[in-house]
Amino acid sequence: MRTKHVLGILLAFDLLAGVLDARDMALRTGSPLVAVATTLVLSFLCFYWYRLDSDEHGYRRNKWLNIGVVMFALVAVPYYLARSRAAGKKVRALLRFAGFALLQLVAAFIGGVAGAVVYGLS
Repeated sequence: MRTKHVLGILLAFDLLAGVLDARDMALRTGSPLVAVATTLVLSFLCFYWYRLDSDEHGYRRNKWLNIGVVMFALVAVPYYLARSRAAGKKVRALLRFAGFALLQLVAAFIGGVAGAVVYGLS
């Protein structure tokens, strides 16, 4: 699997997470099981992307950065990008990360709106 495929799966899961969140709101359950499961899946997908990307760029992973990507992806991934990219490509990689993070928020929002329509919250 390639990094682009994992990013696509990550966006699709963001959509699904938005729908599940709207479902919880409609059913008034606030299920912690769903929240924990979505967090675990998102952490796994972030780490899997990081693993594939570091292999593609020949970056040697260490255990602390591995833990950081799983637990604090919003900070650890930009750090990884700054460390793993060549001098002229660091800013571009960081801007692409920021754009992708924004795209994730949009996907979760769209999923939430779709879930609200399906579950009659609007």
